[in-house]
Amino acid sequence: MPRRIQSLLTMLREEVTRYANSNEAIAERTNLLALNATIEAARAGPSGRGFSVVAQEVKSLAMQAGTAAAAFREDFLVRLAQGEVIADELVSEVEGARLAELAQSIMQGVTRSIHDRSIDVRMLATDPAITAGVTSARLNPAAEAQALERLRALLRFSPYFINAFVVDDKGNVVVCAHANTGVRAVNLRGMPQYEHAMAAAPDEDWFTDAVWENPYSDNRKVLVFVAPIRRAGHIKGAVYLEYDFEAQSGEVMAAAGHTSTGITVSIVDATMHVMNSTGDYRFGQRLIVDRRSADGIAERLVVVAPAASVKGFDGLGLQCVIEQKIPDQQAIVEGLQSSGRRPAIADAARRRLSGSAYG
Repeated sequence: MPRRIQSLLTMLREEVTRYANSNEAIAERTNLLALNATIEAARAGPSGRGFSVVAQEVKSLAMQAGTAAAAFREDFLVRLAQGEVIADELVSEVEGARLAELAQSIMQGVTRSIHDRSIDVRMLATDPAITAGVTSARLNPAAEAQALERLRALLRFSPYFINAFVVDDKGNVVVCAHANTGVRAVNLRGMPQYEHAMAAAPDEDWFTDAVWENPYSDNRKVLVFVAPIRRAGHIKGAVYLEYDFEAQSGEVMAAAGHTSTGITVSIVDATMHVMNSTGDYRFGQRLIVDRRSADGIAERLVVVAPAASVKGFDGLGLQCVIEQKIPDQQAIVEGLQSSGRRPAIADAARRRLSGSAYG
């Protein structure tokens, strides 16, 4: 609605300009005719004096009409220009507020989904099958089998994870849900998340850091959750869950209705690098939002919503950016001027005038 008001004001400005120009042209032609009549009256001598007086009056009226038309155009166009400024502000406020609310909703959904997955990794870290597996897997095939079944059960029942594995206190992957995955051959000693888990304080029970492309999972964009495995008060290893950030954040964006025409939704990190997007942005691309076209005219609305804290979790500094392409104003004007719209506007205006002026 605000954008239609904005376009209607533009249409009125164009019409007022056209009508004022037409009136000024008529006044100029009338003035010219009055001048010609004055000349002819002078040629007629005494018999044309009366006609000369009339011609002078016509000339005076023509000048007044021209002046009035010019003044009307100037004054009215100033008011319309003020109205257009107000309409622009209204568009930005109304549409910007709507987009900001949508961005906040999306970011809240993404943050909550990440935090809720921390519950899964914490529960695994305290599961008896996992704690037994981390210390006995290489020596006890039955313990390894039980730990493996526990990890695979989680992957079967949960749509959130791509892989799950257990690492011992030497950095070796001792149990992995994906039997053929390349991560089984990797020693994680020295890796930041592993070292963080092995040195975790008593009140630290899970970690995750940043979205990345995992070469061991077909370059899916993932978050890795890590929880220390404690036994008798000592850290014996760590359990890892690989969260499918690409798919899950995409579902949150889709559920929020990002498919509206002209809208692009992106999840970016604290430095504005793209983690996921409904647009054409690449993963890791720095998002530089330009609201204006080459001629300086605003062509899109942009809002940025940071992650809100969920039970103390800060959302890793992720942010939601929504860009909406501003509809072409000319197309809206043409729609208002179409045969289906214009009579309705005119009829409504006549009804209001009739009701106010004549009761």
